[in-house]
Formats: sequence, structure tokens, C-alpha cells
Amino acid sequence: MTTSYSNGGMASSQSAPGAPEHILADIEQTRADLGDTITTLTGKVDPRTRMRGAVSDLRARTIAGVSRVRVQAPQRARQAQQAVRNRPVPAAVGVLTVAGAVTAVLLGRRAAKARSARNRWLPGFLHR
Repeated sequence: MTTSYSNGGMASSQSAPGAPEHILADIEQTRADLGDTITTLTGKVDPRTRMRGAVSDLRARTIAGVSRVRVQAPQRARQAQQAVRNRPVPAAVGVLTVAGAVTAVLLGRRAAKARSARNRWLPGFLHR
């Protein structure tokens, strides 16, 4: 920034920092900065943009997880197979426990559904 002096040490109006040209340039720069800020904020607040970003992140994490599982699955399967061969009784007990729990849940749902269907046709004062 150069300042030229004339008229006995007074700054000329063309190059002084408070000159109208400088003020207008500052205003234009502020408008441009404000426009950039608004564009950035709009991108952060826009639901469509946020959803696309979230979907993209989820897709990337899913792909990474799937590839990690593909690499580790054969090793884990061999470890499980070896564990069952080494100790078959605890493995059988665990499988039977899981099967019993699944059966209990399924039968409980079926009973609740039947109870609901039966109570649907009863008058209000006969409901339990």
C-alpha cells in the first residue's frame, strides 16, 4: 500500500485508507466473505446434504467392516471348529441352550398372538 503526500503533507484522496474506493473495496470483500460463509453454513444445515454425507459415511464404514469380516471369518471359523473338537460337551450345551431360548421366544410370541386374537372379539368388561 503506497501513500502519496501532496498539498503540504496531506494524504491524497485516491490512496488514503479511508478513501471511498477503499471503503467500497472493503464492502465488496466483506460481501464475498459473507457469501462464502452463507454457502458453507447452508451446506452444513441442508438436510439433503447432511443425509448424503451420512449415507456416504455409513457406506464407507459398512464396506470396511465387510472387508474386515471377510478377512477374519475363515480364521474365526477354524478357531471355533478347533474349540468344538477340543471340548464338545460345553459346545453342545451352548447350542442346546440357544435353541431352547429361541423356541421359548417363538412359542411365547405365538401364545401372545393367540391371546390377542381371542380378546379382540370379547366385550370390554370380559377382557382380562
